[in-house]
Amino acid sequence: MEAGTVKILIEKDDSAMGRTSAALMAAALKNAAGEGKKTVLWLMAAPSAFSFYRSFTELCKTDGQLADIIRATRFFQFDDYPIGRSDPKFAISFRYLLEKNFFDPLQQICGPLPIHPLELKGDGRDDAVAEAYADSLCGLLDDPEYYVAELKGIGMDGHWGFHDSGAPLNSKPGIIRAPMTSLNIHQQRVDWPQYFKTDEDVPKFAYSFTVAAFMKADYIIDNVPQPSKKYSVLATYGNDTILGDVPSSALKKHPNAVAVLTRQSADVLEEYRQACVQTKSPKISRDIYRRLLSLWENSTNPAAQKENSAKMEAVLKKLGFL
Repeated sequence: MEAGTVKILIEKDDSAMGRTSAALMAAALKNAAGEGKKTVLWLMAAPSAFSFYRSFTELCKTDGQLADIIRATRFFQFDDYPIGRSDPKFAISFRYLLEKNFFDPLQQICGPLPIHPLELKGDGRDDAVAEAYADSLCGLLDDPEYYVAELKGIGMDGHWGFHDSGAPLNSKPGIIRAPMTSLNIHQQRVDWPQYFKTDEDVPKFAYSFTVAAFMKADYIIDNVPQPSKKYSVLATYGNDTILGDVPSSALKKHPNAVAVLTRQSADVLEEYRQACVQTKSPKISRDIYRRLLSLWENSTNPAAQKENSAKMEAVLKKLGFL
C-alpha cells in the first residue's frame, strides 16, 4: 500500500512493527556510514516507539558494525515539556522516557553515546534553550556531511511531534512553543493515565520542532501501533491529500519515507482502501464512522468529547471521507 510517496507496511502486531522498523533503520544508518556520512538519529519519545527501542537495542547486541556506527551517532529528540530534572513531574518528560527506555539500555551495550537532550527547566530561559537546540539540529539537517534518520509517530489527531493543526505546515524549520489542544490532552491521558488523571493534569504547552524541520530529515520511518490511532492513520494515509489539520499527512511528499503500522492501528485504513476499490466511493461507512467516534469517549469531560468528535468530523469532511 502507498500514500503519496510513502510506502506503507502493515505488520501483525507491535513487536513485529518494532523489528521491521529497527531493521530498516539499521540498514539506512549502515548505508549512510558506508558512504562516509556522519549519522544522526532523531527520535520521538512515545509508547509508539517502545517496540522499536527494544528491537534496535537487541540488534546492537549482535551486530558489531551497527554498534560501532551507533557509538558515533548523535541523538536528538523531537519535543518536550518545560519540566526540569529536579521537578517531581520529571517522570512525564520525554527526556526521562527516552533515557529510561532507550538511551540507558543502548549505552549498556555500546558505552557512552553522544546524546543531546532538550534540557528545559520550566523557567524564563526555556525559549532561548529551545531555539539554541533547534539551531544546532537544523545546522546538521542542512550539512551535506550529515545523514539524519528520523523515527516519528502520529498523534491521535494527526500531529507530528507537537506540531498540530494550530501551526501552519509552512512554518519555518525550527522549534515552536505549542499549546496543548483538547485533542492532544485526550491523547496524553490515553497514553499516560497513571500521570494524567484529569485534563488539568496535562501540561499546558510543550516545545516541538515544526513539520518543515521534520521534513528535512534524509530518511523517515513512521511507527503507529495503537488501535487508538485508527482515525489519524486513516486521515494521514487514506488518500494522497496533504492537509494542515493533519500535520503528519505532509510526510506523503517526503522522498524517502516508510510507514510501518500494525493490524490494530491500520484496520480501518485497510477496510476503507478495500471498500474504495469495490464501491469506487471515497466515503467511509457508517460503521467506520461510529468506530472512530468511540476513540474520543471521555466520561470525565463530556464537553471535550463533543468538541473532539466535532473536530474529527470536520477533518473527515475536508478529506472527502464524509
